[in-house]
Amino acid sequence: MARENCVLLHGQVYERPRIYLNGNGEAKRATFAVKVLRRPFLTGEGQIVAGKLYIDYPIILTSDAELIKTSSTLRKGDMVDIRGVLTTREVTKKSTCPNGHENTSLGNFVFITPIYICRREPELSEEQGMELLRARAEISNVVMIIGTLCRDPVFYEHEDKKGCMTQYQIAANRRYHIRDGHDEERTDYPWVKTINRQARDDYEHLRLNSTVFINGAVQTREIEREIVCEDCEAAYVIKEGVAELFPYSVEYLMNCIFDESPKADEDEGGE
Repeated sequence: MARENCVLLHGQVYERPRIYLNGNGEAKRATFAVKVLRRPFLTGEGQIVAGKLYIDYPIILTSDAELIKTSSTLRKGDMVDIRGVLTTREVTKKSTCPNGHENTSLGNFVFITPIYICRREPELSEEQGMELLRARAEISNVVMIIGTLCRDPVFYEHEDKKGCMTQYQIAANRRYHIRDGHDEERTDYPWVKTINRQARDDYEHLRLNSTVFINGAVQTREIEREIVCEDCEAAYVIKEGVAELFPYSVEYLMNCIFDESPKADEDEGGE
């Protein structure tokens, strides 16, 4: 599989980074969120079509000693440039049912592993930060990634027929080896969410094992998930944050259903 997994962020540090220590008192991990802007609808020339800008809060996480040191100098309100890779990790999430029973479930944790962090303007107010983010929105939240679909895409249409969405998961090989990762952890599995015309195109042209190049952004949001208790079978709802890819464009590379393919001919009644 071709390798491309590049994330470029320009954002404002949301809260002072957390530095975690090991048993010897040495820094082992740093994590923080950055506030970035995402342009939802662009033309082929990169011009905005709809006026609304979306705010997202991707998580930055590193175990690299030099980047932990850099992270420890950051403060809330700092404007930062970050280059890294989109990273996913399967994690166990805990929750408690209304009757006090603890439950666990598997989840897909998505974060950015940085390979470069640079502080620009220090400790700005939220208003000052937003002003700069609006001016720099074209570079605030950029993801370029090549991946292969792990499963067939799923299509959803709104009840009013005025909008639709397609979701699918891809496997993406990293171009860069992350020094704090294990050798077997070089493939990531982010979810992709497309809407409207792109959603219809993706559902029509993609399938399991299709390879795509995505030019888009990181989208973060909070969802509600229903859990059924393993002990008392009580159903309850938990809220959790998720991160996924929101494409501006999707290029179909390999194993896709193209218009000139035999399947397309059959669908059109050809021989």
